[in-house]
Amino acid sequence: MPRSSVRASLSILLATATSIPATARADEPEARPGTPDTCTGPAAVEPRGPATAARLLGRVRGFAPYARKTFGSRCMRLELPLSVAGRLEGVSSFPLDRAGTTLGGRTSVSPELRLGARFSSGMEWAPAVLLAEGELDLLTGVTASDPPVLAPGVPGSEGVGAQLRKLHARASLGRLLHIDLGAQTSHWGMGLLANDGAHGWEPGSASFVDPRRGDRVLRAQLATGPHTPAKAVLSIGADHVLGDDIMLEGDSAQQMFLAVLAGVGEPLSAGAYVVRRHQTDAAGRSTDVTAIDATAKASVDIPGGVVGIETEWALFRGTTELGATVEHRTHDLLALGGAARASLDLGAFGTVLDFLYASGDQNAHDGAQNTFQADPNYPFGLLLFRQVMAAQSARSAGLAGDPLLVGTPVSGVERLPTRGSVANTLALFPRLRYRPAAGLEVYGGPLFAFANVPLVDAFETQIAGGASRSSLGGSAGRNLGTELDVGVRYRAILHGAELTMGAEGGALAPGSAFRTIEGTRMDAVYGARGLVRYRF
Repeated sequence: MPRSSVRASLSILLATATSIPATARADEPEARPGTPDTCTGPAAVEPRGPATAARLLGRVRGFAPYARKTFGSRCMRLELPLSVAGRLEGVSSFPLDRAGTTLGGRTSVSPELRLGARFSSGMEWAPAVLLAEGELDLLTGVTASDPPVLAPGVPGSEGVGAQLRKLHARASLGRLLHIDLGAQTSHWGMGLLANDGAHGWEPGSASFVDPRRGDRVLRAQLATGPHTPAKAVLSIGADHVLGDDIMLEGDSAQQMFLAVLAGVGEPLSAGAYVVRRHQTDAAGRSTDVTAIDATAKASVDIPGGVVGIETEWALFRGTTELGATVEHRTHDLLALGGAARASLDLGAFGTVLDFLYASGDQNAHDGAQNTFQADPNYPFGLLLFRQVMAAQSARSAGLAGDPLLVGTPVSGVERLPTRGSVANTLALFPRLRYRPAAGLEVYGGPLFAFANVPLVDAFETQIAGGASRSSLGGSAGRNLGTELDVGVRYRAILHGAELTMGAEGGALAPGSAFRTIEGTRMDAVYGARGLVRYRF
């Protein structure tokens, strides 16, 4: 087999080690800045303006694990990356229900200790290539002082524990065949639907993101490519889902998928992913759904800068026995979600504009469920979705499931909390960023959010006889409010180790969706957090 074919196979393996399917991250090559050798690929392009990371110690200009060794002359390599991260977060008090029950005025801690191991045979056994990975979070999650409201889904109630993320091997025979078996994380496109919890903040992103956990599957996958001048890759496989944002304790899920991606490694790429999922809960109630997810990405050089465009749209269709009512034992599922991002990189300066759409459902008794929930690791602001809507939906679920209050609890109330996901939303989030010195970035902007259908609270609407009510007892509205977020991050390289520190804060002015029973709007909510991550 020609050497060029073997190199292509190796580059695909290195670039797609944690994707869903095997080609979803082919546009993110693993070249390390400043190490232009045949094993890691070409050096990264020098950024316009100040460097994206300050080089404090050593000659290495980008992240490289301390524990790594190359064997022979054909790129066989073993790496043992480690990372330690932490987040300290606080939010002001805000009401959860008409009775004035509040949440906030406390801090939460999100630790992470991640151990990894990665082996690649490089071209040592050409034309065959082997990649094996292991990754374990010894500590991950979110913990806070005991909340005054005990309800599943309240921010800070997730808890902290260990989690296996990867233990799999991928074998490739040139471009002809790639076989992948074992436990791994799942990611596709922008991470709107499948998100591995590993796509954190990067220089130039102006993103308010600090992921934890992630979607995990036990996978068997076959792939072939890239083929033709379009550099197309086709993947097919089956998963036993180990854990994701859709599953609750006691759930079991299996799925089959087919995916195609064109433009692997090119400035313009596009792909589609189709999955059929069967999920059951502890009581044996099932959900059968088909998801179709399309994504595209483009990068265009212009005089003095780079324009980037990216989008992802996902459609759900199926049936579920969860949330059954007396009138409808089975509900039809139909939901649509989409995201788009446009960016302009001018070196020291840049702009990013995010758009997000998630369909909603105003009527729980019409035999249809139409709410789309994005993955909670998809970043979109600090307060509105991650704190306020997560806490109020959790409180609503707790009240709607209390037989002392409602007589007959609503079926499937445990699925009502958003747990930080964006749902029933039409939002814009424009941001500016500035890099005044190497490794230092300041960024921020306003988030404008509206509900596609009035933001209805299940418990308040039930006790009001079906009249649409908000979580605070007022009439349900569609204006979710305006949130202003600002942040600063600093990244430095020390002998190949990468240190990232940051601080972010926000203020939310709630809209008509948060009317109180007196007809007034909920008061403003404030929050801030500090972040640190060290990879070595």
